[in-house]
Amino acid sequence: MNGEGERESHLLNVIISLHEQELKCDLNRNKKRNITEYNEIDGRLNAHITKHHEGLQQIPEVYSTVLGNIKLAQSKIMSCKEKIDRCKTSLQCQREDLKNLYLDSVKTGRKLELLEKIDRVREVSGKYDQHIKSKHYMHATELLKKNVALLDGTLANVDALKDIKEDLKQRKEKLHEELLQQLSNHLYLKAPAARDKVQLFRSGEPPKLSEEDVYEDEVEDLSCDPEEDSYRFLKLLVQSLQQLGKLDTTIEYIRSNMETEMQNILVNTAQDLMYKKRQTNRMESDSPSLFPELLAEVFAKYRAVAASHLVVNNAIEHLSYSTQEGRQEDVWSSIQHCVETLLEDYLAMKSEDHGMSVNPSPVTFVPLTNSIGHFFKRNGRRPEKVRGSLFSFESSAMGMTISSEHRTQNFNDTASDSNTCELPALFVKSPHNITLVFKQINKFIGEISNVLSFTDTACLTLQAFLDDFVERTFLKTLNDKITSEIKEINEGNSGLNMVKPNKSGWPRALVEGAVKVQEKLTELRILMNRMPKYCPKFLEMVYEVLKNYRKICFNMFNNMSGAHSQDTLCQVWFKDAEITDIVKKQPSWLTMFPPTETELEGAKPPPSLREFVTAVGRHQGKDVLDKNKVMIENERLIQLSQVQDSITWLVLYVSSFIDDLQNDKELTDQLPPKVMDDCKIRLGERMAELTSLTHDCMMVLYLEVRVHCYFHLLQVLRKQDYKPDTENSDPDTGVTLLNKFYYEMEEKIKDYLPATHTKFLFEGLGYVMSAIVIDNACNIKEINSAGIKKMSRNILALQQNLTNITLTCELELERARFYYELLYLKPEEILRRIVEQEKRFTKKEYSELLQLYFRSYKSKKSAKDLERYTKQLDEIVNLQ
Repeated sequence: MNGEGERESHLLNVIISLHEQELKCDLNRNKKRNITEYNEIDGRLNAHITKHHEGLQQIPEVYSTVLGNIKLAQSKIMSCKEKIDRCKTSLQCQREDLKNLYLDSVKTGRKLELLEKIDRVREVSGKYDQHIKSKHYMHATELLKKNVALLDGTLANVDALKDIKEDLKQRKEKLHEELLQQLSNHLYLKAPAARDKVQLFRSGEPPKLSEEDVYEDEVEDLSCDPEEDSYRFLKLLVQSLQQLGKLDTTIEYIRSNMETEMQNILVNTAQDLMYKKRQTNRMESDSPSLFPELLAEVFAKYRAVAASHLVVNNAIEHLSYSTQEGRQEDVWSSIQHCVETLLEDYLAMKSEDHGMSVNPSPVTFVPLTNSIGHFFKRNGRRPEKVRGSLFSFESSAMGMTISSEHRTQNFNDTASDSNTCELPALFVKSPHNITLVFKQINKFIGEISNVLSFTDTACLTLQAFLDDFVERTFLKTLNDKITSEIKEINEGNSGLNMVKPNKSGWPRALVEGAVKVQEKLTELRILMNRMPKYCPKFLEMVYEVLKNYRKICFNMFNNMSGAHSQDTLCQVWFKDAEITDIVKKQPSWLTMFPPTETELEGAKPPPSLREFVTAVGRHQGKDVLDKNKVMIENERLIQLSQVQDSITWLVLYVSSFIDDLQNDKELTDQLPPKVMDDCKIRLGERMAELTSLTHDCMMVLYLEVRVHCYFHLLQVLRKQDYKPDTENSDPDTGVTLLNKFYYEMEEKIKDYLPATHTKFLFEGLGYVMSAIVIDNACNIKEINSAGIKKMSRNILALQQNLTNITLTCELELERARFYYELLYLKPEEILRRIVEQEKRFTKKEYSELLQLYFRSYKSKKSAKDLERYTKQLDEIVNLQ
């Protein structure tokens, strides 16, 4: 145990000795660091002492100098105090004398001031005249106001200034009148010159004025022309009137003279345009092309006037005065009233007969008593107004600027008195003139609405006026005129007169009725662009025009085709659905009138002409030989072809009319989609009706050509003697008449129908002729060799004539001629030829040929021979 304690004690001593050594080392290090820092600080201190040693030496010297100055100042203050005491003593002795001197100096100064004021008052007249001459009215107003106040105040008792005082007061009144005159001039005359400064209604926006223009008081610069900026000048005038205390009078003046000045703008613009018209030698023209030019100029001036009024109203409002009497709404109401008066005259609204243009006559103006209610007192909703005395504008802004020489020399025949407000006769007045300016007026109305931000459309009296005129007068007049012109087509035969339409691109002349209808549709299409708002109304007129003309064409078709005579052969065939269906399935018909996709679905092969002959054969009674049952007149067929071609042309125009409407994005964007869809459907129905009528016309022409064929050939076959004693090389009279009919018809009809249609009428006719000649062999009683030659000559004449028309060989007629030439052979030879050669005819046709042969040679052949040959024919045919 003792050994362990000693080791621990020894270990503790070692630790203590190591700790003490560590502490000594730390102390030595700290000591060396402190000594180093001390030496550094001591070196810096010595450097500072060396640097500032000279300054420390100078401080005692400066202190001594300051102390000497203080003592000197104390001595001077004591001396000054002594002097003040001596002055105080002296002032107390002379106080009364100084007071008297002070009062004398004040009186002298007052006298000098009054003399200076008197001198300035005496100079006012010259300065005032100078300001008035240079139109610095703000300075002139301030000068007058200041000096009149001086004469009524400080200088009121100066008797020598009474004349000057009265003169200045008179000048003040004249200045008021001059300011009002200048205000009127710049509102109604010089406003258009400032149009570049104000953005007037561009993109339908109200006029934009800068904050400086509207809300800051103007300071008049004597070195500048005050009229250089018209709007700034207007604000200076308002400020001058406010200085005179005349703003209430100014508001009343503007309100009372606004209507007259607006009317003078209207009249003088029209008179200026009349003067230009005379200068350009356009007086002989009655075209209303000047109307848009007149309105454009009037609207431009009214926009500028409205902008000037806005400047004045803002200036008055800025000066904290009420603008109720001269608010902007009243300005636009007055403008609308003047425009209504202009339109009322140039649209001939006073004329009882709106269907005709009226002779130009001047219109006079009446003052506007109630702008908003004015419209509702016109157009039959008020008793006829007795015109009062005409306005005189001698003292107005407009009247004073027009020289008497200009009025008397240039407008003496426009108005009986140069001082009366009358609109000159620029062009023929007519309700139709609205079409030239409708968009222009609507745009102007939109500008009014945007400027004033109207929530009540009743304030837009011009809009109500325009809508009422268009709906109650223009549309009614237009509809009556179109209806009357379409009705005239059906009166007499004027609708069938042939004319060549201008710029139609159609190679043939057309009936006048179709051309008139096309002109009406073109006119309505133009009106749709000019008056898109009423496009639905114009479309209704288009529907009615086409509907009425379709009725007229249908009546003409019935008259030409003999539809009123129900028993005509052509009408019998026309009403036979089987016959018309066969014709409509012919390739030539489908080429002329291509079928729709629906009709093409499930279409069958076209029927043969044999089916047509068979269907027609059911109607071959005695009527076919009745001349009254045939439409003999070639002229009626020509007219029918003219109508057909003209209707076809009109249908093509209606189709382009629809396409043009659909492609007109500007118009379609303004119309509801339902209107365009309905337009397409209804116009499509009208086109379908007219197209169906063209089909009927071609069908009647096609059938009538074949009716004539049956009529003439059956007469030849049933009544002609084919067993003459002598030979005759001339064709029968019926054949000659038929050839003549076809030749004349083709010569005339080719001028009114396209080549495809003309070809269709005569296409297949050779087959029909051949069928008639062959099928009616049974109607020939007897025939000999001379008769066979006669028949061959008839067939050859028909073939030659038809070949000249169709430019084809017409081999079907060769077949008919060969058929009758078989009669030169004996029956056994005929049968042998059938065996040896190809069969060219049917069993029935061969049988009829044998029967004709035996009827012609009764003495040589018996009935048993006919029966034997007939049996042989059956066997031969059955074998083939």
